[in-house]
Amino acid sequence: MTIASTKRANTASVAPQPEPSYALDDQPGFLLRVALKAHTTVFAGNMIDGLTAPQFSTLAKLKEVGPCSQNYLGRLIHYDSATITGVVNRLKIRGLIESIVDPLDRRRVAVDLTESGRAIADDAIAAVKKISQETFSPLSASEHATLTALLKKVILR
Repeated sequence: MTIASTKRANTASVAPQPEPSYALDDQPGFLLRVALKAHTTVFAGNMIDGLTAPQFSTLAKLKEVGPCSQNYLGRLIHYDSATITGVVNRLKIRGLIESIVDPLDRRRVAVDLTESGRAIADDAIAAVKKISQETFSPLSASEHATLTALLKKVILR
């Protein structure tokens, strides 16, 4: 038998490999959805004053950046115009946010935390720290930092 005929014989006897199957449990998008569901359950069970996640994000970002336009605030926390308008209106009704003259441009209106809003934001941030500890307790500090960095890389592209 020649070398060429040996190669043909060897390749002919190898069965074709099946396509790798799709395993939903190994898909990042699916895992993100399930992780978000778990985190949302912990959040809802432990958040103070009945704040929703969008309301918390709004208060926390205003605490972080100070007074800003409602439009800019929505962009900072990745909410469209209709969503941020509804969230701000509900927080205004609760007395946690107020409209003020924009300190950077007196022709514009900004939103800011009220005194009560600042106190609630502080308490809510403390609650979220505990909520995050519970959600991410299976991770080491290094794994938590890696997860955070990877998620930022995905959303900030």
